[in-house]
Amino acid sequence: MTTQASQQDLSAWRNQFRLTHTFHVSSGADDLIAGQLETTLKNSNAHVDKWVISRRGGFYDHCITVEGIGDESARELRKEFASLSGHIKVHVEHMIHFGSEAK
Repeated sequence: MTTQASQQDLSAWRNQFRLTHTFHVSSGADDLIAGQLETTLKNSNAHVDKWVISRRGGFYDHCITVEGIGDESARELRKEFASLSGHIKVHVEHMIHFGSEAK
């Protein structure tokens, strides 16, 4: 049973943290997928906080940090990224930021 006081406590606690998800996407240099990644992100309604693309040898590494979606949506987004090409590797980190990092 949840009381009104405990709901208020939970609401106050939620205001003290921020949830982000960082996707690490690796693709071959011949797989130009940045546009596809962008379209997929727009369709998910996720807010992109940071997106860094680096080239390492014959691969592109995309490090994309998003907020505004939950864990389940992040897992679905990871699956969508992985389905864009057979040569893509995707890893997602779920991060909780507390205190001054939450703002």
